[in-house]
Amino acid sequence: MLQGKTCVISAPARRRCIGTCPMRRGALVVVAYQKLQKRLKYSGGQKRDSPLVVTVAPDGSNAWRLNEVVDMLKDGAVGVIPTDTLPAIVCDLHNKDAVLRMYTVKEMDAKKPLSILCPNLSSVTQYTTGFPTSNTPGEPNWFNVVRRLLPGPYTFVLPATKNLPSQCIDFMSGKNIHRKSVGVRLPADPVCQAVLDALGGPLLCTSVHVPEVLSEDTEVPDVGSILEAYGNKGLDFVVDVGRRVVAESSVVDFTGGDPVVLRRGQGDVSAFE
Repeated sequence: MLQGKTCVISAPARRRCIGTCPMRRGALVVVAYQKLQKRLKYSGGQKRDSPLVVTVAPDGSNAWRLNEVVDMLKDGAVGVIPTDTLPAIVCDLHNKDAVLRMYTVKEMDAKKPLSILCPNLSSVTQYTTGFPTSNTPGEPNWFNVVRRLLPGPYTFVLPATKNLPSQCIDFMSGKNIHRKSVGVRLPADPVCQAVLDALGGPLLCTSVHVPEVLSEDTEVPDVGSILEAYGNKGLDFVVDVGRRVVAESSVVDFTGGDPVVLRRGQGDVSAFE
């Protein structure tokens, strides 16, 4: 190990040494991390010995660390990212193999409905008919109501359009019938938003397992628990933002036109009642 010296870390000057400067441990750590990132480059279908764990600040201030995760998702990976409620198991909704692996990772029935995480309202209207609007005096314009609440801890069930990929529904039976509805989320979480913005589109998602009975101090499963539950079932990565208390999203169904509150969670639903 170098003592009292530090190597210049820029590529053109790797062999030069400055003998009078103290050792810069932080710089050496950064180099090691960058080399590790290159070594862990994801290749679709290539199985890892264990899932990649990427630790990111909860406020997303070091979101550059998510670059590897974004590349992996584009190549068909299945992983866990934080949201403003429960952590979500996610994959590219256009990748049929990834969708199949997501069901395998969580051991879900193929007919179980999933939701999509959207980066913005424009992507919501791409896969659904959107929120009911009205210019009639006295009638609520639900789009404007929802726009004031999002991003936030809500799941809105909306009529699906034909743009929703068929592999998102009953794909294991070979049917080519699109779902009539889909749950959409726009989480108010900087790390989740950074992933969605980098991808430029939505992700298919399902929440990680949590106890059926939740309390105000029930914590989100930590990385160790997530790896124990899903690590040997095909999970490719986990984005870790530290400890959080469990919170469920509020679920509002718009498929009938007028909103119906299906679950009261973290989001205020008084506007829909």
